[in-house]
Amino acid sequence: MLKADRRVVGTFVALLVAVATGCGGSGGSESEVNGCQIQPSTSCPGADLSGADLADADLSQADLSNANLEGTNLSSSNLTEANLGRAQIVNADLSNADLTGANLTGATITGTNLDGATLCGTIRTDGTTDDTSCPASTDTTPTTNTDTTTASEATVTSFVAGALACPNGATDGTITVSWTTAAATAVDLGVDGATVTSTGPSGSEQLEVPCDGATHEISVTALSDAEAGETETKEVSSGS
Repeated sequence: MLKADRRVVGTFVALLVAVATGCGGSGGSESEVNGCQIQPSTSCPGADLSGADLADADLSQADLSNANLEGTNLSSSNLTEANLGRAQIVNADLSNADLTGANLTGATITGTNLDGATLCGTIRTDGTTDDTSCPASTDTTPTTNTDTTTASEATVTSFVAGALACPNGATDGTITVSWTTAAATAVDLGVDGATVTSTGPSGSEQLEVPCDGATHEISVTALSDAEAGETETKEVSSGS
């Protein structure tokens, strides 16, 4: 009878351990949510990350356009140059998150905690740029500009290209790019050296790229009223 009682007690303890393990966890941000890898430069357009614990996650240069971030914990996360265009950021926690160069064009942001978030070169929901948290310049030495004939060159301050999505059997796929500029009035977006569209000085756009197994070059060229300025390029692969 004593041996039987010990077996019953042992089984009961094992069940308690299993329940505690399932309900507890080790804490920290998740490594994958609904098929989306939580890592730098991840490509998860339209992903459902609602309610996920992504505190301290590194999602720099991630493509989270159109993502569902309702109730998501992104406190102290790294979202530098991330594409959050048209994302649903509702009742989320972005306190102390780094949004330097992030694209929030068209995003829905309501009930979200942004206390302590870094906003520098961040594209607001209306397409304008927010520099409220940029570090103050440490250069206090006055300078004199003796060249009064040349305006500031249009430059690209951030450029993010997501992963190329090639559906099975398709000859072309799509890639989401986002960008910000300085001293520019517009940009030219190009694929393999050919301009495919001209658009505003900051924003987000989807481009068509051949799905032929080769590597392709995506470019953004900052334009001013006077001339073309700086060009930045990214390479994307259409291979498997």
